[in-house]
Amino acid sequence: MERRRRPTLADVARMAGVDASLVSRVLRNDPRGFASAETAERIRAAAGEIGYRANAAARGLRSARTMTLGLLLPGFSSPVYASIAHGVEERAGEQGYGLVLGTHAAGDPHETITGMLMHGRVDGLLVSSGRIEDRALRRLVEQAPQSVVLVNRQVRGVAASVVLRDADASAVAVAHLAELGHRRICGIFGPRSLDTMVRRRRGFLAEATRRGVEASVVEMAERDHRAGADGVVQALKGGTRPTALVAGTFPMGVGVLAGLHEAGVDVPGRISVVALHDDGLADYLVPRLTTVAMAAERLGAEAVDLAIALVDGADPRRVVVPDPPRLVRRESTASLISND
Repeated sequence: MERRRRPTLADVARMAGVDASLVSRVLRNDPRGFASAETAERIRAAAGEIGYRANAAARGLRSARTMTLGLLLPGFSSPVYASIAHGVEERAGEQGYGLVLGTHAAGDPHETITGMLMHGRVDGLLVSSGRIEDRALRRLVEQAPQSVVLVNRQVRGVAASVVLRDADASAVAVAHLAELGHRRICGIFGPRSLDTMVRRRRGFLAEATRRGVEASVVEMAERDHRAGADGVVQALKGGTRPTALVAGTFPMGVGVLAGLHEAGVDVPGRISVVALHDDGLADYLVPRLTTVAMAAERLGAEAVDLAIALVDGADPRRVVVPDPPRLVRRESTASLISND
């Protein structure tokens, strides 16, 4: 006699016509489920009809669940990592999960925290790092297919990931500069090996084309302050200088301001500058740095929701945080008229 497959969270989601993460929240009576009474009732009815039970063994036995998630970061050199970590910590706490934080900024190749996953000391691992090779991540997912979520990164062959609207963020920066009258804009981005930089670069070029702007790109090996300062040197080479620069990360934006100051170029009198991602430090730079704010904290929260849904049996999926990027205009951008 053929053994009947146990219904999963994904089965309930398909039957109710909603996302698996919402099913997980509703069946856990999570107050942040964001489901109407009608939707919640439809979810519970679907679960009852197909006989789904929320992994009672794992939920009921502490030995089956650690109620802990791991978060792997490359370090805290960028404010975005601190924001992601804050979003992860808050949402994990709301869901009754503890958090183990690990970095490999000084060369530690992440074996400790991934080892915790493989030995069952954490239920899921959130990876927010561009320093781990794609093949290493694919191998990890093969070993623990319901336990790994990529944060702020996508990798071919890894289905569970949460990212921001990176291309749209670049487009917001270009649109702002174009509306100020700039027609020669240079983007300073990190390496093309990182899909985040690929998407930001793509959005930059697409919006420049749409606006009829002459666009150029400088590609750097890193995404830090030094990369921004060194990128300025490359951007200013040649006969025709850009009148505006878009920095691919906030630290690069800080470096761009320093590089322009070192080169004796007034901002925004001669060149305007916009950085992707926002941070309170922007208000204390000279000049105050115009940025494009992105929902980094919600990125962390959504990653936690997806990780818990996977542990509950949901299918891996790719999530794009819907919050639109938002321009935060300060003093580093000005109309082209004042640049002449």
